[in-house]
Amino acid sequence: MLDRSAGEREQQESKPPEVAAGRSPEYTDSDMGQGTKPGGRRQTATGGRQTTARRVVSRKADPTRNSPELRVAFSPDDERVGDCITLASDVVLVGREAGDTGVSFDDPRMSRHHIRIAPEGTSRNYRFGDAGSANGTFLNGERISSAVLNDGDVLRLGDTLLVYVTSPPMPRLNRMVDNAATTDVSIVLLGETGTGKDRLARRIHERSGRRGDFVVVNCAALPRDLAAAELFGHARGAFSGAETARPGLFLAANNGTLFLDEIGDLPGEIQPALLRTLETRTVRPIGKEAELPVDVRIVAATTVDLRNAAAAGTFRRDLFARLAELVISVPPMRARKDELFGLLSEFAADARTSLGLDPDVAEKLLLWDWPYNVREVRSLVRSFTAVGADGEGLDLTTLITLKPELGDDPAAAQLAPSSRSPDSERDQKRVQLMRVLREHRGNISRVAKALGTTRAQVYRLLKRFKLNSADYRG
Repeated sequence: MLDRSAGEREQQESKPPEVAAGRSPEYTDSDMGQGTKPGGRRQTATGGRQTTARRVVSRKADPTRNSPELRVAFSPDDERVGDCITLASDVVLVGREAGDTGVSFDDPRMSRHHIRIAPEGTSRNYRFGDAGSANGTFLNGERISSAVLNDGDVLRLGDTLLVYVTSPPMPRLNRMVDNAATTDVSIVLLGETGTGKDRLARRIHERSGRRGDFVVVNCAALPRDLAAAELFGHARGAFSGAETARPGLFLAANNGTLFLDEIGDLPGEIQPALLRTLETRTVRPIGKEAELPVDVRIVAATTVDLRNAAAAGTFRRDLFARLAELVISVPPMRARKDELFGLLSEFAADARTSLGLDPDVAEKLLLWDWPYNVREVRSLVRSFTAVGADGEGLDLTTLITLKPELGDDPAAAQLAPSSRSPDSERDQKRVQLMRVLREHRGNISRVAKALGTTRAQVYRLLKRFKLNSADYRG
């Protein structure tokens, strides 16, 4: 049981004033080297800071660290944004005045002693407990006094947002990419659509030291009858319509990088020729006898599991083996929430706009699943820029207008749609949720997986349908 004595004294405190809407804290992104705030103004990421007591805070994410941590994603305390509260065997106190052995925030709506975080049993799990705070502690949008934390959970303390991360994927992934970039191994980037595979491919090229160009090929868009000519080039008059000679994309990328996007959709007819080019490092343009040497680094990307495709015979096994000297899985946005504000900042700066997020909007954005990943993040900024806001920031009304699915009940849409009346449909959804709760004995993580949604959305559904997961844990 967590000590509530300090928190109980805080109940006598007056409620702190709201932070001014539209304030935009500065963000740093350890994976990008440069940080920007959502308002679009760039800042240089600052170096590692740790508290002297217990060493619970480190300023930048450490890709070699293998312990759970709370990342400060948003806060009116600009100095804390980007910090990582590393968790070990000690109890960690977080609040406005947490003392030398705790983590303190300059957040007027946070209580002096807001929460305590302690190890749960002998495992690597951690439980937080509200220390009697005046404004409460919110887990994934719901006010909760105590719970075991799961990877990706979002905690709100006052106007500060923390993301619980057990094994942050992007620092390790970026380190792997940077180490491989200076070699000549072929790389396959595997991940959902919109996860930023093209950004990683460009990163590989920029860090490779190659002097040639970065050339992109959309394999899904290659016409079957012209795919060879597009890739390997052709002589004048080699076929009907070839009025001029073209060098082809391989030669265009000579001494550089050829990015084969959507390689899983490459026409089967061209796969043997591609394999030969990779093996011999030569190309023979259509209509010519001589083979031309080519020095090209290959990076491929796909949403298709090429191992399964090769086993099924829809993708050549030998070509897969040649391409996949290194396979890197790119995680979706829902698994890297701590990176969200860095991406928003980057896209806002590129668009020369100011997002000016307030805490409520920031929380909505963190709790969203981003099913279309980085592409969806970029689209939100583009939409905001297109409609204009007369100098106003991205407030809650504008956000819901641009993305209605972020309204009060985005989770209900995850359940099976129906043509029944609203009341009947609501009843059916409630029954469906009850059935899944029974099947998984009230385990929120398993319920979320069964419904294809997130724990945060399951909690919203429980609140909407007035259900308690504890009733199903017998």
